[in-house]
Amino acid sequence: MQKSIFYFLLMIMFSCSEKESEKKNLPVKEQTNPFYEKAFVLLDQDKQHSAFVYFDKARELFLKRNDSFGAGKSLVNMAIIQECLGDNFGSIETSLAASEFFEEKNPAHFSFLFSNYNNLGVASNNLKNYNDASNFYRKALSFTNDSIDKMMIDNNIAVIFHNQKKYSEAVEIYKKLVDSIGKENKFYPKMLLNYNRSKWFQNPEYNPVSNYHHVIKMSQSNGDNWTTDAAYSYLSVYYLDKNTDSSEYYARKMLRLAKRLKYPSDQLEALQNLIKLTNGKESLQYFDEYSKIQDSVISSQNEAKNQFALIRFESEKAKTENLRLQKEHAMQQYQVNQQKLMIWLMIVVFLMITVVTAFWIKRRRERMILQANNNLQEQHLNFSKKVHDVVANGLYEVISTIENQNEIPKEKILDKLELMYEKSRDLSYSNESETNFNKRISGLVHSFDNDETPIIIIGNEPGFWENIANDKKEDLFQIIRELLVNMRKHSAATQVILRFVQDHQFYEIFYSDNGIGLPENIIEKNGFTNIKSRLKEMYATMDIQNREIGMKISIRWQENSDA
Repeated sequence: MQKSIFYFLLMIMFSCSEKESEKKNLPVKEQTNPFYEKAFVLLDQDKQHSAFVYFDKARELFLKRNDSFGAGKSLVNMAIIQECLGDNFGSIETSLAASEFFEEKNPAHFSFLFSNYNNLGVASNNLKNYNDASNFYRKALSFTNDSIDKMMIDNNIAVIFHNQKKYSEAVEIYKKLVDSIGKENKFYPKMLLNYNRSKWFQNPEYNPVSNYHHVIKMSQSNGDNWTTDAAYSYLSVYYLDKNTDSSEYYARKMLRLAKRLKYPSDQLEALQNLIKLTNGKESLQYFDEYSKIQDSVISSQNEAKNQFALIRFESEKAKTENLRLQKEHAMQQYQVNQQKLMIWLMIVVFLMITVVTAFWIKRRRERMILQANNNLQEQHLNFSKKVHDVVANGLYEVISTIENQNEIPKEKILDKLELMYEKSRDLSYSNESETNFNKRISGLVHSFDNDETPIIIIGNEPGFWENIANDKKEDLFQIIRELLVNMRKHSAATQVILRFVQDHQFYEIFYSDNGIGLPENIIEKNGFTNIKSRLKEMYATMDIQNREIGMKISIRWQENSDA
């Protein structure tokens, strides 16, 4: 039996099931990681793969809490599970990672440093790296004062000496252990068994059989099947070259007990001996059974290695993804802060521009109002004179006709009144209006302009209207008035812009406001229908950009140079 049963049991006791002693050494406040506690529950249920997953989750949670000691504890337990399931290389890697989280001068870390170095020694011994294993075991000794811990390490070092065929050194260590623990100690049968095995390897003339049988009796009385199994193994090996019947007998007993213990390594060892000791069909049956168990063991170990590697890979992948998301979040937050800063700067600049513009507009409006009042007063004087000449004289003529003619036809009176109406209408749209059409537009705009809704006019110069036909002027006047009426009724705008642009023979009037836009049903009503009708007669186009905030309208047409 290549691995002594005592060595194996101690590994199970102090590696795979060390949680009880661990909890005794931990403050209550450190036992608050739910993943860590769940992992031990799964270990109690012999669900080692699941326990590994939860130890890994516990490690991540400890790291998030900046608890490096907790992360190290989780890694030690993960490494021990890997060793127990045959992933020795992975176990060493995980144990080395765990060592970075412990402080070798902190007594609170000693028990885990001991377990970690002991596990490194076990995994190295399994890989037959005996020098490394011996160094790790001796390192573990510096972190414990417990007599059982020291006995376990001494036993493990003795196993290394035995595996290196340094039987004298192994016998010396086992002799001290047997003499020191006494026959009443529960470990005595195991120590005696290993001592006699190494002593026989040291001196082939030595007969350990009686001591082997003595160990079997003690272990059976104690219910220690593992030690009994090891004794059967040693007896079978001892008789292999001396008495094949006895060797076969103990090999069969070892196989039956190993199956009961569900320990495949000892099953393989017993089958290996039985293949040598039997012939023909029986030997072939043992060989088939050996092959199946060996394949199962190798498959199980490979599966464990792959699972552990996949779990760690997914964990690191998730960690990398989390770091990437954190980086993206930080970048987004930085961009948001930059945008906020730019928005505030734009608001400040906008407010400054608004204040300056408002002041400039106010001064400009005051000048324009003063100028408009002066022009209006002058126009009133001129208009009063024309009204007197045209309307008053016309009325006087009608009155005189009625007074001087007793029987005047109704049609004649109506004709005279209609003629007076035409003259008064001509007065309203006099040549002055046609030659100074820009003033008429300005007057129209000013009638809608107020402090709540200022209207900015750009490009309404005499030159813009100079080559436009009079009938089109009248249509455009009515269109602009309709737009301003709709603005006043529906838009709730606080600013309106009218811009007149001429590009050679092409003319364009731009209207825009910052109101609430116009509902679709308003656009389809009479006002806009009349606008579209007038534009159609002018061969003009209109583009409406109706939005939730504001509305833009562009009216474009072409005038011949000789218009």
